[in-house]
Amino acid sequence: MLEAFMERALGFLLFWGVWLLAPLLIDISTALVYFVSLLTHREKNEERKTELSYYPIVTVVVPVHNSADTLYKCLYSISQQTYPGHLIQVVCADNGSKDNSFDVFQRFQYRHPEIRLMWTSVERAGKSIGLNSGIYSGEGSYLINVDADTWLDRDAIRQVVLAFENDDSLVAATGSIRVDKVLGGSFSLIDVINYCEVIEYLIAFDIGRRYQNLTNSVFTLSGAFSAFRRDVLLQSYLYQERTVSEDTDLTFDIRKAARTRGGRIGCISRAIAYVEPVESLGRLYSQRVRWQRGEIEVTAMYYDRVPGVMKALVDFTGRILISDHTMAFMRLAWTFLIPFLYFLGYPLPMLMVAMVGLFVCYMLLDGISFLVAYKGSAPSYREELKKIWWVIFILPFYRYLSYWFRVGGIICALTEPQSWRVENPVTQLSGVVKGYVEKVKGWVTGWSGHRSKQS
Repeated sequence: MLEAFMERALGFLLFWGVWLLAPLLIDISTALVYFVSLLTHREKNEERKTELSYYPIVTVVVPVHNSADTLYKCLYSISQQTYPGHLIQVVCADNGSKDNSFDVFQRFQYRHPEIRLMWTSVERAGKSIGLNSGIYSGEGSYLINVDADTWLDRDAIRQVVLAFENDDSLVAATGSIRVDKVLGGSFSLIDVINYCEVIEYLIAFDIGRRYQNLTNSVFTLSGAFSAFRRDVLLQSYLYQERTVSEDTDLTFDIRKAARTRGGRIGCISRAIAYVEPVESLGRLYSQRVRWQRGEIEVTAMYYDRVPGVMKALVDFTGRILISDHTMAFMRLAWTFLIPFLYFLGYPLPMLMVAMVGLFVCYMLLDGISFLVAYKGSAPSYREELKKIWWVIFILPFYRYLSYWFRVGGIICALTEPQSWRVENPVTQLSGVVKGYVEKVKGWVTGWSGHRSKQS
């Protein structure tokens, strides 16, 4: 009887172990690599100087498009920097604003005459166009891009200059992005989603980007807050409109140029910027679709030919594509196959146990990741994070929701023309379905016509 029980238990573990490992394999292995690397390696220039012997001019470019609601707060955060204010040049690069953004700029300029402010304007809307006009107007040795709905920590610019001055190989870097959300005060659905966002960004930048900094594999210089050596940036193609992810496109362009001079792209974890949380599920969907399709569009441009499996595993871009694209469809198959097993005769309690097991695995993964990021945070921020520790139990569901949104990005990249206008998941999905229907109609019409000619 014991042997029969052991045999059934072993069969259960083997069968369901395979199902559980399918969606977890990439996530767990990636997390383990991150943790081990961060524990066994010291970040480049960790023991760097804490004081500057030379203070260069820094240009901060703020792209403006209907940014009246957030522009003043962004500019105020720049004016409050610990870096000498007279060495900071701020260029507000307007691209087709229809609101009173310029009035907000003038009001701030009147109240803060100590800051070197400049306004450039182009008629056509387009973030890339605005950024490029601001970059060409900049005078600083270092150029920093800050979105108009982003605000900087008081020490952000100083930390950027410290990193560049202490590391001649650093040609460009992204800062650390945090979600500016009061924690633990409200508990509506969107508030809980925002708390998940807070932890997601914390883990992504304090673990993921720190690992990428160690391995010189930063995939994207965040459009919200990134810094460049001026001479290197002006030798690139700057920001382009050929994809929906102009910041990733520029990152790949600069990486190619940096290799010729022994340079690298990094992440400055001590330079912190804050962004607004998403205000709706539709906005979250729009954001994740754009990220995913931008990733695919850019990598497709910079891969002359699709590498084999082994080469893809060696190349960091290939690994990201395997994780975010190839494995996405494996997870998709897993999602539908598990419920289908019920109709093949598997007991419902057994399926529920498998689903609970999967949830527990992801909860432990997110919990450990959160703990590592929590330990690396400032003591004051830790106190805030303690208020939402319970979100660890929600993160697996948030991760699953984001996964489906990113699948939408993959589908849109394959079926729709480039567009930033992605707001509502229902509208977007219906558009994708209509696109497929039109394609099927075209195939049927072509096939019918072909058959008619043969007759």
